[in-house]
Amino acid sequence: TDAPRNTLVTVSPSDEVFEGGSVTLTCSSDANPPVEIYTWFKVNESSPVGSGQNQRIANVSSDHSGWYYCEARNAHGNTRSAEVHLEVRREYRLMS
Repeated sequence: TDAPRNTLVTVSPSDEVFEGGSVTLTCSSDANPPVEIYTWFKVNESSPVGSGQNQRIANVSSDHSGWYYCEARNAHGNTRSAEVHLEVRREYRLMS
């Protein structure tokens, strides 16, 4: 039995996120017993921005750009992921 470890955030889609679209942040962690609580934070915000293993942001805007991390907790403790950067782009680029 261990506190969570190897806590990692993945972003989908992983390439470019445009205003008006949606993005999902997923937190994964190795834990025994399994993670009970996932909490999401945005750097420089005083309170959590969400909970649950998946954090979906619909209708994203440039306000959502920034650094995010998750915290995974079970009965034996908690650990936080590295920070990941989300950049929301303002306009679509034409593909040539």
